[in-house]
Amino acid sequence: MKGYLYLQTHPEHPGLVRFLIAERSPDLDRADAGAAIRYIARFNDIDAARMHVQNALHRRLIDLDARMYRTGLAEAIAVVEADNLSHERIWIDPELDAQTLQRVEQLTAQGRARIRRWDRAWQTVGYFFLAFLALRALGLI
Repeated sequence: MKGYLYLQTHPEHPGLVRFLIAERSPDLDRADAGAAIRYIARFNDIDAARMHVQNALHRRLIDLDARMYRTGLAEAIAVVEADNLSHERIWIDPELDAQTLQRVEQLTAQGRARIRRWDRAWQTVGYFFLAFLALRALGLI
């Protein structure tokens, strides 16, 4: 199911970010009382996106029901941006300073590199076992 994942911060909860989902693009002017939407991305599979975020930030979870995590905004955006799931950035808060945007780019690049390393490692394991099975089928092992 397609949907939108968006990040919300609240001035009364510094250092916490909420990851919310919706079927339609959220209205920027209608965030929860006092909260501000800071980032919106559209995913082809919103349920998988939610699971990927939970997997990436499970150690920082504060409140599962509220989908609230103890993380910085740049780190939260980078988790979404680095994900391999098909998605598109819809909106990012234009009030974010250049330093935060640069941090998002840096963390996104690091996250993508980490994912590529994991993919290569598992691919190597797969090739090893294919070779093992081939040798076993030939009776060489």
